[in-house]
Amino acid sequence: MKLKRLTVLVSVYFLYIIFTSIIIHAAELPTVAIKEAKVSNSVSPSAKKNLNVRKLLKEMEASFLATRKFNVVTRTKDSLEDIRNEQKFSESDFSSSGAAETGKFKSADYLILPEIHQFKFYSSTHKVPNLRSKYFRTDHGLLEVNVQVVDTVSGEITATFSLKDKFSTGERMVNHSRGIPNKDHFSKMAKKVSGQMADQFLALVFPVEIISVKGEKIYLNRGQDGGLKAGDVLDIYQKGEALIDPHTGEQLGSAEEYIGKVKVTKVNPKFTIATILQDKLKGEMTVGCIVRKP
Repeated sequence: MKLKRLTVLVSVYFLYIIFTSIIIHAAELPTVAIKEAKVSNSVSPSAKKNLNVRKLLKEMEASFLATRKFNVVTRTKDSLEDIRNEQKFSESDFSSSGAAETGKFKSADYLILPEIHQFKFYSSTHKVPNLRSKYFRTDHGLLEVNVQVVDTVSGEITATFSLKDKFSTGERMVNHSRGIPNKDHFSKMAKKVSGQMADQFLALVFPVEIISVKGEKIYLNRGQDGGLKAGDVLDIYQKGEALIDPHTGEQLGSAEEYIGKVKVTKVNPKFTIATILQDKLKGEMTVGCIVRKP
């Protein structure tokens, strides 16, 4: 009986350690807040009618969450109002838990400021010869977003990204010359642009590196959260000496030497396996080398 009780206590202790480590790890993750995208004056009024900035924001937040490397906090007006209302309810006589405390919004380490620089979403048609009220139609779209990343502690702009996706469908026959592309096309563009942003920001904060080398195979510290897929060819760089600004003492990064290329063979949930493309490079690719998409 005592042995059984001891076993239970030990199990509870280890569970406590595991859950505590998970909580600590989550607390250490950088926190990101993404603002709703501003729309440049270069976007025409007719195009703005088909521009869903809320959908774009949701895709951006989802892309950051999918990396599992960041805490994401909302900054949309509606969501903040809903949270504030819940806090008011928590403070009222109707609530017994008091869990949602006023003034406990989590601050962000990085603020993402997107601006939609270009947006096009239209259909082009031309008459089908010898057929009355029949047209050939092609749908087109373009989404270009410029992004600033701001360090909320210093106010410094730490990075800028230019993101872009577009589509053009095949020609098909329709009964009229009017219409716009299906909204699913916008959703796909928003998803791709958001994925690009998360990938570039992830590479900035958590660079892809070699974590193990076994023969012609190398292992990378990025899995399904890294935007990699089987068949991708990646560039490998050896870290060099630190580069220091002689006037300010600021560390500017490190000198890097290009080594060669590897090809992704398998993407696991938390790590990726790639194959070295040239035998002579085996000895040069070591743990800690930086990996980038061309």
